[in-house]
Amino acid sequence: MNEKEVSKLNAKPLPIEDYKPQPIPQSLKVILGEQKEQGGEQKLEATLVKVDSFQMLATKVKGKMKNFEAGKEVRKGWRRLQDVIAPDRSILVEENEGIVFYNQADMVQPDGSIELWVGVKVNTITTIPAEFQLVTIPERKYAKIECRCFSREQMDLRYNYLSQWMNEEGYQLDDGPNAFSLEPNRLDKFNTFEVPADQIQAFDFDILYPVKEG
Repeated sequence: MNEKEVSKLNAKPLPIEDYKPQPIPQSLKVILGEQKEQGGEQKLEATLVKVDSFQMLATKVKGKMKNFEAGKEVRKGWRRLQDVIAPDRSILVEENEGIVFYNQADMVQPDGSIELWVGVKVNTITTIPAEFQLVTIPERKYAKIECRCFSREQMDLRYNYLSQWMNEEGYQLDDGPNAFSLEPNRLDKFNTFEVPADQIQAFDFDILYPVKEG
């Protein structure tokens, strides 16, 4: 990845344009059909919301976008997370949710890789294994849009719409050191993290950008 591409990533939040998902596997087509019947792709609508403070057990992952490396690393992180919580899932606040989060100021690393976190909300945990952290997200306001769609192009529209909406409404993105953009994935219909990164074209999550106060 050259300097021009890295600059482009810094100037634009996720998603990354080079990501090209492959055809939807047959195993997902039935699920997608059921989802479309229950509501289908949602219209573009952004709102300002306040999210109460919560804590996550999380692991950091890093990978380049080439050959879906970043997406593959996210899924590896999710599997490690499942191994840790498997003995006692009662610590989970949300059974059917997994959160990808990132700080947009330092998401793109000097080598062109993307740094992300993968986590789950927890009530309490007494032992934190190596390679994991207990991350506290403070109460704050976010610009939010729902992303329930069935193509990468439709997902891109939602990222772009949210950024445009923030500009039009006069909200500024907070990219301070403790300001994370959140992407809670709903896992009740299908588990996003179990679909290979080079195949997924179905998305069911929210995009939340932290808004500067004052």
